[in-house]
Amino acid sequence: MPSSTHKYIIFTSMGCGGAVVVAIVLTILTTQRSGFGRRMLDEPSTLHSAAALDSLDTVRTWYKRPLPDQPGAAFALLSSPAGDGAPTALAIWRDSAAARWVPFGDTFPAQSRQGRAWGRNVDWDQVDSLLAAARRPWRPGWTPVARPDAERVWRGLLSPVAVMSSARELMGGARSQEQQGRRARADTMVRAVVTLGRRLQQDVAAPHVTLGLRVEGDALHVLARMYDRWGRGPARDSALAAAARADSLIARWRSAVRLIQTAAVLPDHAATLATAIEDPAWPLALRAEMVLAIGFAWAYNGTELTAGVDAHRRAVLDELAREQLPRALVDVLTAARIAAAADFKGRIASSVRYRGLSQSEWWTF
Repeated sequence: MPSSTHKYIIFTSMGCGGAVVVAIVLTILTTQRSGFGRRMLDEPSTLHSAAALDSLDTVRTWYKRPLPDQPGAAFALLSSPAGDGAPTALAIWRDSAAARWVPFGDTFPAQSRQGRAWGRNVDWDQVDSLLAAARRPWRPGWTPVARPDAERVWRGLLSPVAVMSSARELMGGARSQEQQGRRARADTMVRAVVTLGRRLQQDVAAPHVTLGLRVEGDALHVLARMYDRWGRGPARDSALAAAARADSLIARWRSAVRLIQTAAVLPDHAATLATAIEDPAWPLALRAEMVLAIGFAWAYNGTELTAGVDAHRRAVLDELAREQLPRALVDVLTAARIAAAADFKGRIASSVRYRGLSQSEWWTF
């Protein structure tokens, strides 16, 4: 090959490689508030661990003081005395193979293609089943829905696509009923979504609580717009206020979960988190998240990931095992202790699962 041609190929390749690098950097910088860039910036690290632990004091204060009425309490359906709605709803949500993604069409302009499609092609059998499940009580024993697992963190988590899409089926069906003049049924269907979201928030798995908060918040916004179309000003204002509180709760909850995960990256913080785990003033799902963070957050600590989980972290988990914890937390603790004792191969597998799960909320919402 002539020397000039060889140089041309080399310099051209270097130029293309540089262009690719620049493109990647620009993509990250321009997507810091969403998507890939956002996930990179928000990922827990040793650098932010101490600040996160300090910030948990504010979260702890908020959860210890008396909470106001929950946003959707006034809009949730009253349960009938008979039946059990949990098996029906969980069966639908667990059928992820049959789930299809349903976009949120309530905010599209009424005359747009997306707006006209909102409420069409509704699976009415599923809608009726979920409506019945929301109206019935959920008997004790339905939670925890997922099982703590040393490798997968949680085994059997509900598919966000299945849950969100089924809720949107109900709300889309409500729009269809509204257009047919069946306002009472439309109102009941959206309030059923509020009810189902509140049920999910009773689970011990933080991802399910996050999902339930989002479902409830979306339904409250739909209710506010529906009451506005009907000219029901006071009801609209009440739903708008509840929706605003729900949005605030979602942000606060997600922040608390991320702060817990970040605080636990450094093993020296394990004892402080263990003290909070024993405090019943914290929501049960956040206490479970703290247990998991002590047992899994070494996934963000390069030293522990390669050389082994710190002895202090394992000692704190062992000490927690001697405390009188709720049964749900005992199961979570068992999985965390197994994960913390894993060999290098096991740590790699667990770290991938934990890091993926901790970032999954950005993919879903």
